[in-house]
Amino acid sequence: MNPLRADAVHAFGVFADHLSFTAAAEALHLSQPSLHTKVRKLQDALGVPLYERHARGLRLTPAGERLALHARDAERRAQDVLADLHARAATVTVAAGRGAVRWVVADGLRRLADAGRPFRVVTAQRDDALADLTSGRVDVAVVAADPPPRSLRSAPLARYPQVLVVPTDHPLAGRAQVHLRDLDGLALVVPPEGRPHRTALEHALDAARVTWSPAAEVDGWDLLLQLASLGLGATVVNGCVQVPDGLRAVPVADLPPVRYALVWRPEREGLVSDAIAALRGESS
Repeated sequence: MNPLRADAVHAFGVFADHLSFTAAAEALHLSQPSLHTKVRKLQDALGVPLYERHARGLRLTPAGERLALHARDAERRAQDVLADLHARAATVTVAAGRGAVRWVVADGLRRLADAGRPFRVVTAQRDDALADLTSGRVDVAVVAADPPPRSLRSAPLARYPQVLVVPTDHPLAGRAQVHLRDLDGLALVVPPEGRPHRTALEHALDAARVTWSPAAEVDGWDLLLQLASLGLGATVVNGCVQVPDGLRAVPVADLPPVRYALVWRPEREGLVSDAIAALRGESS
């Protein structure tokens, strides 16, 4: 007898999303004892532990992670079949940072909407977006910087210079471009320590022996620009951002461009190929 019955797998998938029998049972409209019994029987039938307890509650084992991924894929395939039977498009879930949603894939999302493809956006930074992708929680991720893991498929999406944003009356505002040495002595509005952009910028400034000081710390391209517009300091952002009145963006010649890519799991390529094409501005 196949232990992976659809109802049992679906129930486990919901439990995996909540990691709480109480919350999952409520979502499934089951009693907590009934859900606990269902998951225990599935675990016993498979012969491997699917979850374990730790100091902060419950977590999935490696086998549980694999089964949860199978459950999410099965749920997604079922949604696509139902959408096809009713002659409507299934919803595609896209993970991207807030700045990427606003300035990198806004046109692509508009093309999705124009094509009649429903979509849901999950705002997540690179690591969280890739984690959601590999766990099956989202269909496509928009990420910047380093190439994604080889187990995933990807396609280039956009390439932007890094720019120094200063007030229009700043001495550097009239330059066609600046070099890192021109930033010596500046107070900069930067992301919090540990954020990828902050780390890369610090390494570049240190390598160029540039002395600088943090004027303020805030996360998000829009908020970096907001604080710069208040006169708190200059900032370095991706060239995709739209600079507000009173500020000017000047390319930084010796900082590498920021490359964005669309990333997806090969198992879902057939389900999202049209969405990928729309996001990239191609014909599907």
